[in-house]
Amino acid sequence: MAHRDARDLLDMALEHPPTFEPGTDWEYTNTGYLLAGMIIEKVTGHTYGDEIRERIIEPLHLRETYVPRTSTIPGPHPHGYAQPGEEAPLLDITKIGPSVGGAAGGMISSGTDVNRFLGALLRGDLLRPAELREMMRTRPTGNTDGRAYGLGLESRPLPGGGLYWGHTGDFLGYETMAGATVDGRQATVMVNLGPGSSDAQSDDIKTALAEGCPSTRR
Repeated sequence: MAHRDARDLLDMALEHPPTFEPGTDWEYTNTGYLLAGMIIEKVTGHTYGDEIRERIIEPLHLRETYVPRTSTIPGPHPHGYAQPGEEAPLLDITKIGPSVGGAAGGMISSGTDVNRFLGALLRGDLLRPAELREMMRTRPTGNTDGRAYGLGLESRPLPGGGLYWGHTGDFLGYETMAGATVDGRQATVMVNLGPGSSDAQSDDIKTALAEGCPSTRR
């Protein structure tokens, strides 16, 4: 099974020219998270996984969250599937090497743990107030749904007013969307198909999440 370290992945990204001048536009990319992971390791002398365990997983008692070292998922878990073509059969790709995600998403968690993490983040349990404010300082993404993006945290309008904060995540075989409100409501939706999922699946995930984080405004 192929292993990709952060330097390999970064070299692949840097083979492509920038899509715009820094500071002039917005576009999501995993490359920034790979760089963040490399900076963490350079500054602390520890792997980013070790730092996540010490600073987040252990203090919040996230018992179902970890940075995997192998492709084996311990305990009961849903299998992840991909559909390489419209009429193609589903492929079970649960055991694909997680190193391709790196600091951009090579982690395993549960819906319960993701909810606990987002709740703690928005309560200010993990960051100083100034740091959390900076993380939540957003710019428009250009999406018609009103999404705005900050430092690894995005906001989305709720149908009844207000916002929820969170992020989406796609990894081979899985898709996750999580959100929380500043007044303490959280919801996480996970599906086990991707790539090959339909637009309807993504729409249903968004709808389910919005219903899980209902607005308190009427």
